[in-house]
Amino acid sequence: MSNKLTGLGSWPWDRWLLLALSCAALCIWQLSPLLIQPYPHNANWFESAALFPQLSLLIVAVGGLFEIYQRRHQSESGESEELDSSAVDIRDAIAMLVAFGIYMLAVPAVGYLVSTLAFLLVGCWLLKFERRTSLLLAFSLSFIMWVIFVQILKVYFGHSWLF
Repeated sequence: MSNKLTGLGSWPWDRWLLLALSCAALCIWQLSPLLIQPYPHNANWFESAALFPQLSLLIVAVGGLFEIYQRRHQSESGESEELDSSAVDIRDAIAMLVAFGIYMLAVPAVGYLVSTLAFLLVGCWLLKFERRTSLLLAFSLSFIMWVIFVQILKVYFGHSWLF
């Protein structure tokens, strides 16, 4: 008897979970105009209160389906689905979680742009990126995300000292 995964019935539980989450995200994406009250039907698409939730749900659904496809392709080619755990350092993971927690608390107090820049710089330092790469990534990504979320989407991050 072959151990190779052949059909839908022999999928492991994590693929079924990904499929269920992708389908749920698609259903909620379709129903989001009914769930967001009051829904601004006459607003421009980029100023709508539903833009960010709908975009996020669509990314989750497509990402889940893509991950299922990638895992199926890996099992057909004989590649392992498991990550190499020997390269993981738990202290780095905990440090990133602590940095993210501080970042979440700093955004409303300090400001989105400054706290995002600091978080990205700390993250690059923890991941041992090159100094030039760290500065380029942190400054460009924090500015781009600030423009998208604060200036274009008008996401409110609370009163802050800086930007």
